[in-house]
Amino acid sequence: MALRKPVILIVDDDANDRSLIEAAFSQIGVSEPVNCVGGGAEAVEYLKGVGKYADRNRFPFPHLLLLDLKMARMNGFEFLHCIRSYPNLMVIPTVVFTSSEDLNDLRKAYLLGANSYFVKAKTFEELCEQIKSIYSYWMHVRVPPVDGEGRLMEAA
Repeated sequence: MALRKPVILIVDDDANDRSLIEAAFSQIGVSEPVNCVGGGAEAVEYLKGVGKYADRNRFPFPHLLLLDLKMARMNGFEFLHCIRSYPNLMVIPTVVFTSSEDLNDLRKAYLLGANSYFVKAKTFEELCEQIKSIYSYWMHVRVPPVDGEGRLMEAA
C-alpha cells in the first residue's frame, strides 16, 4: 500500500512546544511542512477552511491532528467535542499530545473521541522518538479518504 502524503496539524497554544514538535518532525526526516495553530478555536477555522485558512493550497486539509489539552479559549476537550459532532471531521486521526498525566484527562479524551494519548516527553531525543512512533503508525493506518476540503469521499 502506498503511503499517503502526510498533512499534519499541530494544535497547541504554546509556541515553544509547537517549535519543538516541528523540529522533531524535521529531525526524523519528515520533509513536508507541518502546519500549526495556536488553539482549538483557530483549529476549527483551519478545518472548516474559513477566514485566513480558506486557501487550501496554503492550508491543506490535515490527515493527522496533534492536540494539546490545556489551552485557552477552546481547550482540547472542547475541540474534541466540537470536531466529533461533524461527520466529516470525525475521521481525522486525533492524537492527544499533552503534558497532562492526569488519568481523568486520559479517560475524558478517549471518551470524547481521541484516537491515542501521549504525554509529552521531557527531552528532545525522547520527543523525537514519540513523534517517529506517531508518524510511522498514523501514516500507515488506513482511514476513510477525504477530499481537499475534508469531505468524505464516496466508496466506489
